[in-house]
Amino acid sequence: MMRARGIRRRKRCARGLAAAVFALGLATAPLPALADEGPDDVIVTVPEGEGTAAPGTGDRDLVNAQLRWALNAESGGGAFAPGTCNFLSAGIAGDSGGPNSWTEGQTDAGIPLYRTQDGAVRIEKPTASGEWTVASTANRCLDAQGRRVTTATASTSGNQVVIDRGVGTVRDGALQLRWSGSFTIVYYSGMTYWSVSDPVLTLDARGDGRLTGTASGHGADMDDHSKWEKLPSREIVLAEIRGAESGAAAGFAVTPAYLGVRIDTRAGTPQVTSGPSWGAFPQSFVDFQQQTGQHSYWYSSGGAADAKKVAAPVYISFDAAAPVTVPPPSSGEAAPATAAPSNPIRMPAAPSPEAELAAFLGPATAPITTEPQRDGLVPDATSGLPPLVPPLLAAGAALSVAIVSTMSMMRVLPWQRRAG
Repeated sequence: MMRARGIRRRKRCARGLAAAVFALGLATAPLPALADEGPDDVIVTVPEGEGTAAPGTGDRDLVNAQLRWALNAESGGGAFAPGTCNFLSAGIAGDSGGPNSWTEGQTDAGIPLYRTQDGAVRIEKPTASGEWTVASTANRCLDAQGRRVTTATASTSGNQVVIDRGVGTVRDGALQLRWSGSFTIVYYSGMTYWSVSDPVLTLDARGDGRLTGTASGHGADMDDHSKWEKLPSREIVLAEIRGAESGAAAGFAVTPAYLGVRIDTRAGTPQVTSGPSWGAFPQSFVDFQQQTGQHSYWYSSGGAADAKKVAAPVYISFDAAAPVTVPPPSSGEAAPATAAPSNPIRMPAAPSPEAELAAFLGPATAPITTEPQRDGLVPDATSGLPPLVPPLLAAGAALSVAIVSTMSMMRVLPWQRRAG
């Protein structure tokens, strides 16, 4: 009987040692070995090859998008009044006191009427070498070759408004972007001007939509120079857009609808609907110009400047630090033998894009992600611990279970000795 009891005890010891070896093997095995496929395992497959989205495509949040637009060639051309020209200015221009050309350094309440930079907004123009530079008072009426712009069809300064720090989202192919900032469209060196604030771009999954903004300014009349009144702000459509490549990784360029667009000119100069450049800016855009004195400058009216009124391409970059390629406008002469620039000018990064995003969008019912997400499909649940701690804890727990199991099977635990 004593011999049989000893045999049973040796068998229990053998089983206990086997269990201990198995548990110790689990504890010391590399972590990937624990992911062997089984009925209760969760298998994560990372897609590769065909069907994988390119970097930067798909649903995402944007915190530093860039809008770049010249509006049209006329907005950088020579005006018909002697010694005047048309140009763009950063910010909302103050009250000049009447329909007169702006003088050098003219201000309103201490703020210059003409500015090349204001917050996230700046005015750029091309150079003779094919690059882009910030405009200035000295060159705002000059073309890329340094010649004074004229009313000729091919003559334009090529100036463009550039707005950074746009925020928004791409969801299921649809795009929405908003910018905080203003710029001013100045004609006849200041005899008539108006401003655009906080543009918004909305496109559906097909790339169709519009660019809108809040228009403001002063009412003027080219036939009555005594007219000068502050206009109430109103939202207008700046550009109707069709077929934009909004799903591109870096951004896109698209020419707004103009050619062939009919509008109601109300009581203004009738629209001419013949010729290669007939068309118009959006109806609400043209309606607003009835008050600014620029009415017929935004649709084909049969004048010599009709070809310069056609809407220029809009450039959208999803990251202002890596803008899309922007070729300089044609100056009517042979282009220099250089590659098209990709906007070499770089402005300092916003101090806190996340804070600007929250301040611009205001309270929201759902959080908007403003930081790139980690690679992979499963978040790291232990990201707050040092990388060696989780496996060490798992090994210690498995080893403890093995020791207790072995002592139990050998019946050497304190309570087992008392019971035997």
